[in-house]
Amino acid sequence: MAIACMLLSSCTTADPTLNHAPQTPSTSARISAGEGQQESSTAGQQPAGKPAAGSSAGGSAITLESAVRMALAWHPSIDEAIGRLNESAAEVDVARAGYLPQVRAGIDSAYENGTRNGWRPRFSVSASQMIYDFGQVAGSVEARAAGADVSRAQLLLGIDTLIRDTANAVIEVQRYRALSDVAQTQLAGVQAIADLVRQRSDRGASTRSDEIQADARVQAAQSTVLEISAELGRWETVLANLIGRGGPVSVLADAPQWLLNACSAAEPDWSQVPAVMEAEARQAEASAQLGVTRAQSFPTLSLEANAGYDLNHDSSSSRASTEEPDLSVGLRLSGNLYDGGATAARRTAADSALNAARAATSNSRLQVSSAFMEARAQTSSLQQLLASLSGRQDMMRETRDLYRQQYVELGTRTLLDLLNAEQELHQAGFDTANAIHDLRRLGIACIFNTGKARKAFSVDGMAIRGVTL
Repeated sequence: MAIACMLLSSCTTADPTLNHAPQTPSTSARISAGEGQQESSTAGQQPAGKPAAGSSAGGSAITLESAVRMALAWHPSIDEAIGRLNESAAEVDVARAGYLPQVRAGIDSAYENGTRNGWRPRFSVSASQMIYDFGQVAGSVEARAAGADVSRAQLLLGIDTLIRDTANAVIEVQRYRALSDVAQTQLAGVQAIADLVRQRSDRGASTRSDEIQADARVQAAQSTVLEISAELGRWETVLANLIGRGGPVSVLADAPQWLLNACSAAEPDWSQVPAVMEAEARQAEASAQLGVTRAQSFPTLSLEANAGYDLNHDSSSSRASTEEPDLSVGLRLSGNLYDGGATAARRTAADSALNAARAATSNSRLQVSSAFMEARAQTSSLQQLLASLSGRQDMMRETRDLYRQQYVELGTRTLLDLLNAEQELHQAGFDTANAIHDLRRLGIACIFNTGKARKAFSVDGMAIRGVTL
């Protein structure tokens, strides 16, 4: 019974997340893409074009690329990012308005105790045109334009993140369909051994303990099937939510050929990596804001015109019939003589913000580069593992068949030997399926970190909600 418990525990599956590949009946570290072989090890690979996943048969099966396009077509996170971008574009227009004349009108009410004492409501109109302000308006426009670049980078980052999450969900559905095939084959193989043991027991060639041991392995295999089925259903739901479907989605088992070479790039294309683009735009925004705070230390020269009219002039006065508005036109030089140190404090804050933005740009490049290098290194290791697993499966299949013959015909092998050989054969299948899909996930990680996700899925230049990428 102790052996049975150990075997049961060896077949548990770990809970997967979108950013970390699950560990199903396997102890290998993964993240994946590739091609695999099958038997007990239908190694996670369905024939091309065959729906993967215990998905609903309703509707046509979708590919990795079509799932990404479906997600981009409806997901509300894209609408939110586009709304932010439109808001930032409008802020640029607000800043540019500083170049244009400003016209104001109003009514003033004041008490006079001179010749015309009493409340004297007065209608006034003023116009002002900035002539020179040492770059205050220009700096504001530059800062708002950089803010719009930040919003655009955030939109691209949102698109790349949605591409990554959707692609990973598709890969996980493919993974668990492949693992389900291996688990079903393992269950059939262990069940066949259990049937053989019962037949031998009926003839008196096997003991009751052999039957119990075989049944324990069958139960462990059944548990593995159920666990994988549950994870498959979970990832199908995740994918359905990402692409806006109301139920399970049928997914093709194959992957695009370019995904196999996604990690072959020498280094990221920094001009296309949204995280770096955002950091650089924030640096430009901070630099422009620093220029604005420096310009605020200087006066502003403007042309101003004013007109005022007394609404309550004395109708009995001799001027009643000839009352004319008060007019004035001239240049005005204005600025703060003292503001309690606010301008100096704003300049210090802007300078610190610029230094922080520079550091953020360097940090963003470091993080992206590190993530890409890690994914590329893991890809190389997993490709070697996959080649090794192919040979291991062939050897374990031959060993399993030989042990069965020796157990049945010669009696030189124990039931435990036969059960272990069966389990190792299917474990190789689990490992192969995981390695294949881990490689696919690494491919997605590489295109995400190199800024090539939009190009890989052919969405560069596409118009989404009126915004051209």
